[in-house]
Amino acid sequence: MSGSMAVLENSLVKRLIMIKEQDDLNERNKFIQDYIPFIIKAVSNQTNRYIEIENSDEFSIGLIAFNEAIEKYDHTKGGFLNFAELVIKNRVKDLCRKRQKERLEISLENCIGNSPENMSEPYCEIDHESIALNEEIEQYETELRKFGITFEDLVTETPKHRDTRENAIQLSERISKDQTTVKEIYAKKKLPISKIVLKFKTTVKIVKRSKKFILSTVIIFVGNFCQLRLWVKNSLQGERNV
Repeated sequence: MSGSMAVLENSLVKRLIMIKEQDDLNERNKFIQDYIPFIIKAVSNQTNRYIEIENSDEFSIGLIAFNEAIEKYDHTKGGFLNFAELVIKNRVKDLCRKRQKERLEISLENCIGNSPENMSEPYCEIDHESIALNEEIEQYETELRKFGITFEDLVTETPKHRDTRENAIQLSERISKDQTTVKEIYAKKKLPISKIVLKFKTTVKIVKRSKKFILSTVIIFVGNFCQLRLWVKNSLQGERNV
């Protein structure tokens, strides 16, 4: 750290210590106000876009995280600004994950609806006393993590074209019925692309451009995810009827 930076950091730390020791709310608010540009930059770096102060959930989270950093900061363990940036980054990531999860839940609820008994499903019947949809989604998220897949991946990498999506779902279902391929997928935590191409008479291009979507859908078909399976089957049926 350069001499000027060290002086700045020392001055900052002294100010923080005073704010916390005196529990001075006015000084705390002034301190936060002084570092608004820092908070905006930290949040923007995490979201990969410039954020506006007005009506921005991300900015609000950044302010809360910065205040949290003030509360938790220990000056014996390093610089405050690096610590504050890390706290902001983690809280914004939490917000993004929550949003992605809510989008998936809304999508599933819209597809499944409130009358699952009206849907045709050859694999299993939904027991109304069984696991709630949100709990099933949480279990699915945990399973996806084992394969290095997040809900963010599903949102960004789900095929946008209807035919591509339909073909990927159909391929996923076929793969899920082949025990040898399934065992290899779960052992290696990835698709054996070359073997899939040969065994299911498809192309490398088709598998590679949708590999995370195909893998995540295979996990639904193979796992004990009755409601998610209904969602996949009915979304496919709906597309065929369009």
